[in-house]
Amino acid sequence: MKTKIITLMAMIFLLGSHLVRADLVFDSGYNTFDDDDPYYAEVWVINDAHLDVLGGSMGKLELTDFATANLYDGQILSGLYIQDTTTVSIHGAAFDIFAAGEDSQAYLYAYDVTYHPTGGLGDEGWIEGTYYSNDTPFTFSFYTEASYSHINIVPEPCTLVLVVLGGLISRNHLHKTGNCNIILSALTTHETSKGGLL
Repeated sequence: MKTKIITLMAMIFLLGSHLVRADLVFDSGYNTFDDDDPYYAEVWVINDAHLDVLGGSMGKLELTDFATANLYDGQILSGLYIQDTTTVSIHGAAFDIFAAGEDSQAYLYAYDVTYHPTGGLGDEGWIEGTYYSNDTPFTFSFYTEASYSHINIVPEPCTLVLVVLGGLISRNHLHKTGNCNIILSALTTHETSKGGLL
């Protein structure tokens, strides 16, 4: 009887000292969250875990440590919170609040993106645009003004191809016409006259 009581007390002590931080925690490996998952008030992605959100609904999504996530669809009711060195790619999920800190980065795959430095939650600014993946318009507020500096807007793939193609054509044209040497010698002369090294 004493052994059972001591074992039970030890289990309560160990479980009680380990605080549960969220309803659902992904702490390693590749994971998915979709419409088949029940609603969770708070979902955390920690350590080196990766999460693909393919649909469904959750109250809050938080990433810490070295975690990564791709948001393709679904709804995050209370907001997206990233910190430490986490990375999130946003392709199409709906959420109202974005908070970021430390060295975390968010990659926003969208077009017609406009940043508004005033307004939104607590007058900390907000952003609007349209997702590439599904042409769905979105808006979300920033939890702090500094959160905007963690957003990286990714250009449309066709735009990148056109920029690279234009650069290659220009380079080829300059080499064929001999203007490349004229431009280089002009830059060398200009830098040398300023005392710079080229």
